[in-house]
Amino acid sequence: MKHAITIGYLTIEDARDRRAWSGTHHFLLKELEKRLERVVLLGPLPDTFAVLVCKALNQVLLRITGKRFNWRAAPWVARSYARIIERRLRGTPVDLIIAPAGLSTIAHLRTSIPIIYINDRSIAGALGYHDVLQNLFDWSGEQSLATERAALRNATLSIFSSDWAADAAKLAAPDVADRVRMIPFGANLPEAPAASGMGTWPNGPLKLLFLGVYWEAKGGPIAYDALLTLKRAGVKAQLVVCGCDPPAECTDPDLIREGFLDKNKPDQLSRLQEHLRTADFLILPTRFEAYGIVFCEAAAYGLPVLATRTGGVSTVVQEGNTGLLFAPEEGGERYATAIEGLISDPARLTVMRSAARLRFDQLLNWSAFVDRLLDQALPLVTPRKAR
Repeated sequence: MKHAITIGYLTIEDARDRRAWSGTHHFLLKELEKRLERVVLLGPLPDTFAVLVCKALNQVLLRITGKRFNWRAAPWVARSYARIIERRLRGTPVDLIIAPAGLSTIAHLRTSIPIIYINDRSIAGALGYHDVLQNLFDWSGEQSLATERAALRNATLSIFSSDWAADAAKLAAPDVADRVRMIPFGANLPEAPAASGMGTWPNGPLKLLFLGVYWEAKGGPIAYDALLTLKRAGVKAQLVVCGCDPPAECTDPDLIREGFLDKNKPDQLSRLQEHLRTADFLILPTRFEAYGIVFCEAAAYGLPVLATRTGGVSTVVQEGNTGLLFAPEEGGERYATAIEGLISDPARLTVMRSAARLRFDQLLNWSAFVDRLLDQALPLVTPRKAR
């Protein structure tokens, strides 16, 4: 039975595009539509004049000074979005607004409708950490923090996907810290794979899977060095890279280049799923990570993770239980040593695979997220006639 309320689903991008926000908008929307009487799309939002000017200004300043302007959190952008959304709400009666990645959409939004703000990072925790928030002008950093505080204060409830992000948000706006919650996101997969389809070790040469659009930022050189180290130690191994193309100097024949696999295309989605099913480890020595939906997807396939202890990763990957986490400064040799230790103990790997799948079933899926979201959100809803 569906809840008899109408949700306004507010996104800048097209929520039905599986590429938007790595698919998070799409999969969260699908789960909400299963539970609610009506979901109204309040996006996508057009590029306003303020957006176009701020984008251009960032490019000019970057070329001239080498410093960045975080146009996405500029107050002019947030106010221009607010005007559009307010006009749309006048003719669209809704009981609750859900705004994933909604920093600039809700910061200056004037409405009596309760707002649920959802994000995977807090500006306060990501300044100088995330790539687009590095090397900002001081005034742009201050603007970004001010916009975040405005969004947190305007939201009836703010939900972050990791302890790292939620804790930073509480520090950014301590006066509304009691309205901040942590709920882990789910895997962006069309359907959960059958648990019986999980791979087992050993099943041939060791298969390391790297999933990332940016080779350097996701730690590709470290993963590649781990492959070379394992082979020098006599381990038959291969590294399958999906999402990007490693540099030409990476010439080892056991580096398998899959390139970008588009989940919107059935044949490419099928190839990605087959790699997840047949891999032995997901290796992603990422340099920064707000959360890591890819770790949820690995858990769905019972795939142990080897990743960096950074950002929100430790909320998704349980150290020693569903994977191993490494310090940012640790290199490929350290990963290779840890892998050798794991493959020498097949019983431990089996337990780790089962633990990863159990964590997916219990927590790292969108059904579990929406269960917890609605538990928090439904008590906030006031019938429209009473407003």
